[in-house]
Amino acid sequence: MLKQVRQLIAYGTIATGAAIASLAVANSASAEMTIAYCNAEAYAINVYRDGDPEAPDNELKIRVFWREKAIVFLDVPAIREPNPEGYNYSNQFGENQWTLFVPNSEASSCTLSRDGRVIDDGEVTQREPSSTGGI
Repeated sequence: MLKQVRQLIAYGTIATGAAIASLAVANSASAEMTIAYCNAEAYAINVYRDGDPEAPDNELKIRVFWREKAIVFLDVPAIREPNPEGYNYSNQFGENQWTLFVPNSEASSCTLSRDGRVIDDGEVTQREPSSTGGI
């Protein structure tokens, strides 16, 4: 009897481990890959790709978290525009145009603008390689 109980426990542990492993594999396909991150005073802005970063149809998105209200109020497809000083990431659709500027220079701050007016700035904690190809 004791031997049967031990076998059931062992089989249950193996089955549980297999189930958890399959969930981990399933969730890895829906993982986000951060492209740029701005840690500003009032907002946290994440530019990311949702899902497999190698997939050709993988969509670039921008998410804006408003610290004061503790809400994400923007999480939409984004446009990426390189320029000599860095990258602009903007929402594709919406009533307001939100733009995150991430400079090439590590000494410069990122800025968040709404309809062309800067509303916040902060520290870049993740960025793409330089838009000019240099460091």
